Amino acid sequence: MKIKNILLWLFIILPAVSDAQPSYLTGTSQASIEPDQSLISLHLAGYGSPREGRFTLQWINKGAVPEVTAMGGLSDKLYIVSNGDLLCMNPAENNPTWKKAGKAENIRSIAGINGKLYAVNNKGELLETKVQGRIKWKKIGPVDNSVTSLTATDNKLFAANANGSLWAADLWGKSIGWLKGETVDSIVSLAANKGKLYALTNGGAVYQCEPGKKDHKWLKIAYKNGQTIKEDIKHITVINDRIFGISKDNFLYMGEHRSDGNLTARAMAVKNGEKTVVIVNVDVCGLNDTFTGLVKREIYQKNHIPAPAVFINCTHTHFAPVTQDWLTWQEPNQRPDSIYLYSTVKNGILYAVDNALKTMAPAELSFGRGKTDIGRNGQLKDHPELYDSAVDVIKVGYPGKDAESYLFLTACHPELSTAGKLHYTISANYPGVARKLVEERTGTSNSMFLQGTAGDINPSDNGEYISGEKLANEVIAILNRPMTKINGQVTCYLDTINIPVTPWTKEEIHAYRAQNSDKPGNADAEKNVKWCDLMLKYYSEGTMPVSLPVYVQTINIGNWKLVGFSREATTGYSFGVKNLWPDKLVSVAGYTNDVSSYLPTHMHIEKRGYVGLNSFFWYGMPAVFPMNVDETILNRIKSLDR
Repeated sequence: MKIKNILLWLFIILPAVSDAQPSYLTGTSQASIEPDQSLISLHLAGYGSPREGRFTLQWINKGAVPEVTAMGGLSDKLYIVSNGDLLCMNPAENNPTWKKAGKAENIRSIAGINGKLYAVNNKGELLETKVQGRIKWKKIGPVDNSVTSLTATDNKLFAANANGSLWAADLWGKSIGWLKGETVDSIVSLAANKGKLYALTNGGAVYQCEPGKKDHKWLKIAYKNGQTIKEDIKHITVINDRIFGISKDNFLYMGEHRSDGNLTARAMAVKNGEKTVVIVNVDVCGLNDTFTGLVKREIYQKNHIPAPAVFINCTHTHFAPVTQDWLTWQEPNQRPDSIYLYSTVKNGILYAVDNALKTMAPAELSFGRGKTDIGRNGQLKDHPELYDSAVDVIKVGYPGKDAESYLFLTACHPELSTAGKLHYTISANYPGVARKLVEERTGTSNSMFLQGTAGDINPSDNGEYISGEKLANEVIAILNRPMTKINGQVTCYLDTINIPVTPWTKEEIHAYRAQNSDKPGNADAEKNVKWCDLMLKYYSEGTMPVSLPVYVQTINIGNWKLVGFSREATTGYSFGVKNLWPDKLVSVAGYTNDVSSYLPTHMHIEKRGYVGLNSFFWYGMPAVFPMNVDETILNRIKSLDR
């Protein structure tokens, strides 16, 4: 009898004990994706203006220097030629001072590599000297007498003159033989680092190229914009991966990226039973499906988590370095820095994902929803009701531990502030401000922001700090109200919906090109000409797209459904998806897995404004979506019932 009572008691209490246990393992992590100083200067994404570009380099004044006629670098030291003397200094030392290293009479340019200094003198001679012991210059060959600047990298010397000629000489040979090429006009100084060349022009612009590549091309990476760069720099060199400059009024400057220092990749891993999903957010303007596919393959190879279970969302900040090849924009937007994209960003995502998986622990998940007024519909101004003002919050609590983390989602373009120096400053914009405030005020870390369907939603306030403060206040208010517990299994899906489009004919493209040609300085017309050339290239290669894919990813974590659209999805898609499941906890994101154009509704296409028409030229798309695109997509999502 006693045994029966014990068994009955166990039968009653065990389910209750089981229900009290967290049903999920959850881990969160983050990694910085700030560019390191070896990248010198990067172009910021998100704007086609100013036409000259938005670059990250700024100069930090490090004090006065003697009169300078030449500048170079070797190992950790800067070298200058001043009044016939060779002076050196280690800028990393406390209270660094210039010390005399030897004589350097009649020398117009210097460069260092492999423990030696090389120089060009006023007679058109190439000289070299060891820096250990007594400086003793010896002639090793001739150079063109017009050479005004010298640098070295990868066992090669490079020389240039003010007319745009470039010479290269291999240092491995017994004698110096120069090969001539073309570069940018008005060069006054050359620098080099890790196989890259940097050229400073008389007008204060800095260009970069990689001469070892077959298709190497000079690309502008900085200029005197009157905001972050006002200095008149006349000499540049690179040591320890950092660029230094000396101005015409003889001040030493150190270059660095102008940044708020808050770009991150963040990940949240959730496991239930044998199923694991990972939600990732990256502080970039956008990524394409080729890149996210590469990242997902590496995650699968290492962790055996399939692509549908990895949700990669972009904040869409307009103040992160370019990470997509926007082929119709100005040149710096067409060529994302490969080191930044495939090293800094990719490795940041992979680290955040790996660490989130490693730190998974039993957790309770809760959902809450509030509202914000940080945005407004800037494209359909006659329809202010078309703004999904919801703020969705997921709270991750770890029983028995004094630790929590949060995921929050809302929809608004991170495109302000744009005044003055802020326009040239690396920043996660308002999502970064909101994350920081939430973490500071709750004593937590690793909060994550997801960007909603913000394609047609502009900020209602002029400033990232105003929007970030408002959003953080609402997130904390939601956390202080009763929240709904999340329970149930984890499932995931990734669907492709191909939308047929009708490209322009060759005749239409040629006519449009003629309308936009011969308008120098007009960035909009230049963009249209580039678009026409891209479309004609597709025709000549037989690769003109006749459909545009829209990726729809669904992550179900119990009774919470997260739906992510590729492209810059607009408000109608959020309302449309939520209407399909009115009784469920549904959050809708855009900018997921691929940001290759806007995703308008029939209302945007009918209006023929920026989102519904003009943006497709900026994104290099072959055509605008058909009028029924939103109906087609939402009906497909309904039929799939993920």
